[in-house]
Formats: sequence, structure tokens, C-alpha cells
Amino acid sequence: MTHYKMRYADRKMDEDAACDVLDAGDFCVVSTVDTDGAPYGVPLSYVRVGDALYLHSAIEAGHKLDNFAHDARVFVTVVRNGGAFFQDTFFSTRYESVMAVGHIARVTDGKEARRALVALCMKYVPQAKREIGSAMDRELPYTAVWRIDIEELSGKSAHMKA
Repeated sequence: MTHYKMRYADRKMDEDAACDVLDAGDFCVVSTVDTDGAPYGVPLSYVRVGDALYLHSAIEAGHKLDNFAHDARVFVTVVRNGGAFFQDTFFSTRYESVMAVGHIARVTDGKEARRALVALCMKYVPQAKREIGSAMDRELPYTAVWRIDIEELSGKSAHMKA
């Protein structure tokens, strides 16, 4: 993969700040390439556990799963606190964004899959934590869990000046 110099390098986040954005993001966009070389990006719920992101999907084949099988390389984007503003005669944007490069693989270990699903549920619906076990028992036969091992992580932020 070609690496380019970051424009506005003074906006670069350190790794801890980038992980904070990953942890707080509502969803990520996972980008892949299909067998024809066409790009495909899909927004997904996710959770970060250590140096990996976990996702879930149905087990039936589809564009996303076909792409995962074709080429395990993925590019993930998360944006937090984005928006436009006007200040002192100019328009600009504010944002915190993170980009991660990695490889995706289906989680085949049952314990790892269950831990990932618990983490996903606790991120999105912690108020229903008592229901997680029974929901997994019902839905796990129809659910695939995926792990993205993060190989590169970079983040950038721009905020409105005071």
C-alpha cells in the first residue's frame, strides 16, 4: 500500500486519541474490493477489543461477505464530532476521524465469538445486559462474527478555533 504524507500534519492524533475515537464511534464504514475490482463500503456496528475490531453479520452470502472471502484486506473509517462551521469570514469543518487498515477473518472459536457479541451488546445496549445470553442462544446459529486485526491506525482532528 502506498503511504502519502498527511496533509495538515499538525492535526494528527496520537494512538490513544485515535483509539478513543474508535471506542466512541457510532458506526464504522468497512471498505472492500469485489472480484471485478470495484470498491464497496458498508456502514456497520462494531466494537474495539485491544488491537482488533469485531463486527457481526448474517451468515448468508451477500456482497459484503463475498468481498471478505475474495480479499481479506479492509479499510475502516470512523468519524466523530463532524460538522461545518463559519468563523471570521471562512467556512471550514470540524471532525475527529480515524482510518484503520487490516485484514478481516471470520471468528470460528465459539468463546471468542460470544465475547465479541457481548462486547457489541454492551457498547450499543448496555441496559439490556441481562438479556444478552438468551439472545445469543437464539441468534448465534444465524450470526457470523468477524474480527479485523488492525495493522495500521491513523487519526486526525480539526476543531473550531476559539
